[in-house]
Amino acid sequence: MVSSTFRDAIYAVRKARLGLERRRLDYGRETRERAERLATVLPASAAELREYEREYDDLEWFHDSYADRVAEIHEAGVATDTTHWRDGVTLYVVCRALEVETVVETGVLFGSFDAHVLAAMCENSGGTLHAVDLPGGPPGPFEYGHLIPDRCRDRWELHRGDARDVLPGLLERVGPLDLFLHDSDHRLPHMRFEYETALEHLEPGGVLASHDVRLSRLFDRFTEENGLDACVVCDTGIGRAPPSSGPD
Repeated sequence: MVSSTFRDAIYAVRKARLGLERRRLDYGRETRERAERLATVLPASAAELREYEREYDDLEWFHDSYADRVAEIHEAGVATDTTHWRDGVTLYVVCRALEVETVVETGVLFGSFDAHVLAAMCENSGGTLHAVDLPGGPPGPFEYGHLIPDRCRDRWELHRGDARDVLPGLLERVGPLDLFLHDSDHRLPHMRFEYETALEHLEPGGVLASHDVRLSRLFDRFTEENGLDACVVCDTGIGRAPPSSGPD
């Protein structure tokens, strides 16, 4: 049996490698190519997806609230690498294109992804996001989901507990899913557990999304093994299950 100390050491090496990989990436180019990459996976053209990007840019009610809440985290001196917009936009575009109704996410912290998914749900006029995270909360004087604007909160349900305990029952109750997003423990056994558990509950044409996919090759291997069309934009992987045999 592999010791927890050895597993933690391996994970630390992978995180260090991810840091180097990020410094090599041209995030500007990846962001500019977002619509084209997503169009290879989603049932929408690059032109339609760029419209959602522009819509996001003009979403004043969201940006005003989100920026204020990011500033509160900055002022508290708390690390803010989880409050970025870049990958949140990708999730916003996906959720708008699919008009998602039921979404489950693991790993909340300040709620950057939650906020973006919920903003898309507001624009879609429907949907619920079920979020799973451990008991406790993020660093500083903040609650889970601090970045979520008040306008979106009635669509958000937080479930506290270890995903291994919470996720199977939750998916049985709320599925089938339009979108599952992994952003919790990125160690390989846990990632595979979440991927495999969620895949069983995806709608035909539903999306398995995962953050920090460049930590390993697991997302690429998993989507290929299970016949999901997939792409990566910046640090987020998007894999779409085959649609039903009816009209897409």
